[in-house]
Amino acid sequence: AMQSAGGLPWDVIVARGLYGVHMLSMPCWVAASAWSLWKRRDIRAEYGSSKIVGGGLPTRAEYFSIRLLALYTVMDALRAMDLCFDSTDGVCRAVWGFVPWWFRCAVWVARDLALLGSIGSNLSFHLGWTYEALEWEQPRTLQMVMHGTLGIVLCAIAAAFWALMATNRQSWQAWACMFVVGLNAVWAYTNFVLLKHVVPAIESRIQAGKLLPAWVGAAVEEVRVAAKLVIIADLAILVLFPIIAFERVVLRGAHEKAFYPGMGLNEWAGNAVPPLMMQRPDGVLLNPVLEVVELLIGWLQCIYVLRVCGACISTRVPCNPPGDAVIHHGYIDEATMGSLFRSVAFGVTCKKLQ
Repeated sequence: AMQSAGGLPWDVIVARGLYGVHMLSMPCWVAASAWSLWKRRDIRAEYGSSKIVGGGLPTRAEYFSIRLLALYTVMDALRAMDLCFDSTDGVCRAVWGFVPWWFRCAVWVARDLALLGSIGSNLSFHLGWTYEALEWEQPRTLQMVMHGTLGIVLCAIAAAFWALMATNRQSWQAWACMFVVGLNAVWAYTNFVLLKHVVPAIESRIQAGKLLPAWVGAAVEEVRVAAKLVIIADLAILVLFPIIAFERVVLRGAHEKAFYPGMGLNEWAGNAVPPLMMQRPDGVLLNPVLEVVELLIGWLQCIYVLRVCGACISTRVPCNPPGDAVIHHGYIDEATMGSLFRSVAFGVTCKKLQ
């Protein structure tokens, strides 16, 4: 590898720099998640004690997404304490080299389950309440495809990481990436529908010149911002992950190469500790692409949490909706949200919700 002026290879300097950025980012992400949980609890306490009309319960998307993103942040902190970087020979190499593969894989799977579950819950809620507000027929087929794909991909990711440890074959890491690509293709299409058709339809129906509560505009803006943030990550994954998988499986024959070089194929590698970044053959370079994607995802979820929970009280959905709408949960579901939004923004009377 090319040497820098200080004697370290340039790829090691880049990897250590990204590791430093990740370590500096982690306190920000943890603090944002902790603050968001405290903020949600404070809102619920206010609602339970006084039932202030100007207050508000969290939406279903906020209720579950904030909690799942907090779990994601904790799992990512555990993953990053001994961060691994991919290499051009397909072997992952660690910064410190003290965490065994079984722990890395368990944390990585839990982290991905939390992240994907949070995004899926958020997207499903936004799709549901906006269609309800517009009085469009619910997109059952699209919802079924989203939920079915999410469930299949979550199971496939867990199976791929188990197979990675059980067979010690590099190809299973590439397959895990490709499973995520399928899910992100569905999400990218759904977010495109929201941005291209649903949000413009809502904005066109809002009564012109009518003074509306701040939460109405905030609700539409949340759909738009969340869709844009997710579609950025979707497009990055759709472009990068297939390239990584193709290079790994097709060009380098990953199925016949050991993920952990100290053991043979079809041997249990879960108890092995990955080699250090400096422990690599001549000509092998570290590949930081995956870590760049992880940093992007981490900051996107942090931005989302801060935007949602940092909103002022006037932008919170009222906890006592007008008309006959009734809230039965500790959060506002899609039907209630859509009916309430329609009555306020479009001037259409709320339907009675059972």
